[in-house]
Amino acid sequence: MKLVNKLNHIAIIPDGNRRWSQKRGLNSWIGHYYGGKTLKKVLKRVLELKIPYFTFWACSKDNLEKRSKNEVKFLLKLFEKEFKKLIKTKEIHKNKVKIRILGFWQELFPEKLKKVFKDVIEATKDYNNYNLNFLMAYDGKEEIQRVVEILAKISQEQPNFKITPEVIKSHLITNELPPVDLVIRTGGEPHLSAGFMMWEVADSQLYFIKKLWPDFTGDDLEKAVLEYNRRERKFGA
Repeated sequence: MKLVNKLNHIAIIPDGNRRWSQKRGLNSWIGHYYGGKTLKKVLKRVLELKIPYFTFWACSKDNLEKRSKNEVKFLLKLFEKEFKKLIKTKEIHKNKVKIRILGFWQELFPEKLKKVFKDVIEATKDYNNYNLNFLMAYDGKEEIQRVVEILAKISQEQPNFKITPEVIKSHLITNELPPVDLVIRTGGEPHLSAGFMMWEVADSQLYFIKKLWPDFTGDDLEKAVLEYNRRERKFGA
């Protein structure tokens, strides 16, 4: 029986790349390479399931600021290589997939990599069938803090300014994204991290799986979607 997708937006926290490497006696960052291979397979299944929005947390600010220089260097080179490939991927253009890269990457990434990202965004900006969103150098707590600072400044300049949910949403990094229906976290640790997409996941269903990210498969994604389909969403009622 063909799986019926009821989801509009899935977000994945792909935990476990480094632990996957360590179990195999490899340098910790090698797991990022294999994690990239996993992502390609999962993206293929996302398109097959016709999921309109898919958000992938590629790296956090902490990943860049607290990990070894060698690991960060490897990760940035991997991004550059893979996004150059992504812009040439037939499936992206055939399916008209809009690619967004969201986070604080413009402040933290090298110019060469930023140019690659901007090229990818430009090449897909007019597509609207599917939405592939990468969180890069992202921190949800800092995202909210910056919004509060912006709105506080506006309020000082405009005494009658009203802060509404719509106004808050419009100032988020993720302002173009709809609410997340399902958050999937791999790696066996049942929690969110760094204020992950706080506004968009307020009413999300959560799905935790013990598999480390490089071992995650398209079939695992389908199982998560099936589980979501079985659940009753009450939205606080």
